[in-house]
Amino acid sequence: MGIGSRPAMCTSCGKRLTRKQWYYRNGQYFCKRRCWVKESAKVSAEAAKAESAKPTPAAS
Repeated sequence: MGIGSRPAMCTSCGKRLTRKQWYYRNGQYFCKRRCWVKESAKVSAEAAKAESAKPTPAAS
C-alpha cells in the first residue's frame, strides 16, 4: 500500500499520519489507537442519543 492511497490526516484529531505509524479501523485512518477509541465512543454516543430521540409508537 502506497502513501498516496491513504489520507494524510487522522480522522479524529486531524494530526498528520506518519509513514511508520497509523491505525486503520472501520474504513478510517487514525494516528493512534486512542483516537480510534475516542471516535468510536463519540459515534456510539451519537447513536444512543438518536435512538432515544425517536418517538415511541402509541399502543393501539
